[in-house]
Amino acid sequence: MHNFSFTALALVLALSAPAAADPTLGLGATFTWGGGSQGDTGVGLRVFSNDERGDFVGSLGVDYMLGTQRVRPNAGIAYLAAKSYVGMDVGYDFGSGGVDVGVGLGLANSRKKAAPAPAPAPFPAAGVAQQ
Repeated sequence: MHNFSFTALALVLALSAPAAADPTLGLGATFTWGGGSQGDTGVGLRVFSNDERGDFVGSLGVDYMLGTQRVRPNAGIAYLAAKSYVGMDVGYDFGSGGVDVGVGLGLANSRKKAAPAPAPAPFPAAGVAQQ
């Protein structure tokens, strides 16, 4: 199980590092299940790999789980909408040593996608007379 967790974490981190992106923050709630527990609810902070609305992004975060009163680091993917996010992640509970899955939603500092640059004006061909 640990090999799968580390492989999944490495894959998420590799996919969440685009060449030119502005990271952004998010704050929200997470609902977890698995990892030997009946599930828990947490409040967490996320860092997303990009800040553009309408994009799927990678995320790294930390949750404070209300039921178990523990800290849960996690990595996952999310969809950024207008000033909000919805995501899934895999987290680790240091107390029990279990890996769990979570679904989260909350507020994010997302921005509209930049408008494309205007096309440059064409240059006249060499040797062609202008009228």
